[in-house]
Amino acid sequence: MAYSAAIIAYAFVKKGIEDGNPVTQMKLQKLVYFAHGLHLALYGEPLISEKFQAWKFGPVVPAIYHEYKFYGSSPIVNTDLLFLFGDIEQYDDTLAKLDSKAKKAIALTWGALKDSSAIQLSNWTHKKDSPWEKNYTNGVSDIVIPNEEIQKYFKEQIPQPQVP
Repeated sequence: MAYSAAIIAYAFVKKGIEDGNPVTQMKLQKLVYFAHGLHLALYGEPLISEKFQAWKFGPVVPAIYHEYKFYGSSPIVNTDLLFLFGDIEQYDDTLAKLDSKAKKAIALTWGALKDSSAIQLSNWTHKKDSPWEKNYTNGVSDIVIPNEEIQKYFKEQIPQPQVP
């Protein structure tokens, strides 16, 4: 099941706050991207319903950008601005209802990347032959990165178990 990118982003924001390791908006975008790619590779289905676009600093979901832009480039240490006009209980209720696949993709991504900087994650998304690199055009920010390309790339990046 695909979820709203806002819900998956909120899961990472919460983890960052709870762990004392808050994320910036740029890092948040990359964490959602990596979790989405992992989910596609492991389960063959998208984690989020929205599409990533190839922006200058890597893959971006515009909805996440607009929801968190009030934080600028600062670490997101609370959700006060996020829920100024919204309902935090709705987000928390939806988080509690995530399926086990989504929870696993989020947990694995957070465990592996929580200590990486936004720049490191951005650099990883910019590697040669990455889905971002194949789709980015300088000065254009609305080019969609196809899920099929993300899935293929992440399947190639995830080590496959050795069969004896």
